[in-house]
Amino acid sequence: MSEVSLVLLGFGNVGQSLTQLIQDHDGYSAEGTRIVVRAVFDRGGGVAVENRDVSELLEIKRRHGSVTGLTGAHELDWSEVFDASERCVLVDTSITDANTGEPGFGPASRALKSGVPVVFASKGPLVARYSELVDLGKQHGARIGASAAVGIPLPSIEVGVLGVRGAGLHCFRGVFSETANQILRELESGIDIDSAIERARIEGTIEADPRLDLDGWDAAYKLLILARTIWNPLLSLESISRRGVSTIGKRELDEARYRRNKIRLVATASRQPSGETQLKVEPEALNSDDPLYPLGPGEKGVVFETETMGTITLRSSKGGPLATAASVIKDVLNVAAPKDSFY
Repeated sequence: MSEVSLVLLGFGNVGQSLTQLIQDHDGYSAEGTRIVVRAVFDRGGGVAVENRDVSELLEIKRRHGSVTGLTGAHELDWSEVFDASERCVLVDTSITDANTGEPGFGPASRALKSGVPVVFASKGPLVARYSELVDLGKQHGARIGASAAVGIPLPSIEVGVLGVRGAGLHCFRGVFSETANQILRELESGIDIDSAIERARIEGTIEADPRLDLDGWDAAYKLLILARTIWNPLLSLESISRRGVSTIGKRELDEARYRRNKIRLVATASRQPSGETQLKVEPEALNSDDPLYPLGPGEKGVVFETETMGTITLRSSKGGPLATAASVIKDVLNVAAPKDSFY
């Protein structure tokens, strides 16, 4: 059985969940290819971790704050890790910096130049330097996976790129940020926004910088990545019309309640016959006929509107680090070990 070797950038909740899933599922050998984690890089540096038990990695990370404290581990730098002949894949689960794209862009560009595929769970590089990454992938024959960066675990990219190809997709809209909509549900129930934010902090669901959720940035990043992937890699973050949930007032809440609507943060991309693309993120009052209306706590959804296939709706009920890690696994298998019969 062939192997796919992972080089993992970032060893926080998602990275740890990913390594645990790989161990628990015997490297996903049932898929016909065995996934192994070959190296891990975190803020402390990089180490080779072949055949090390996940519990050992987790304990070292907990005690030392970095996997570089692993006894007997061979320390690495980026020049040592990429070899396309080994069916290597870089997985970026690092923090998101949408301004610079680092720390993920540097290793990702190095990997792509070496012909090594890259799977992103981090949104930063795809927001800051998307077209550069795509160009490098094309030039060097390396594939890119990004579904773990866009409203996990919805297969939004797969449907948008493959599932409705040729169907005249002219609009898609989605609920991509569960935290923002959690805040909105709290406001609808009569809780003030400060208390709603505090609840989200206690539950650990809000970003360290709450503006990413409250001001709609997280949803905007996901919308931009999806629109770039489906339509135009040169779309800019600045082109998105954005209004966050922190602007919602009592009057809007009362009116929605009177009309039996639900206010949700919705990200929308629409394409005109001329090819012009319009992007917006804003709270919308959804009525009961809207496909996004039934979404409950923890759920995400996206609606694709096409000319010849009609309306296609995706809905998911699973979120968090484990679901993100599962989406990474899917991307790794798709970019490094695709099935032979279809696509």
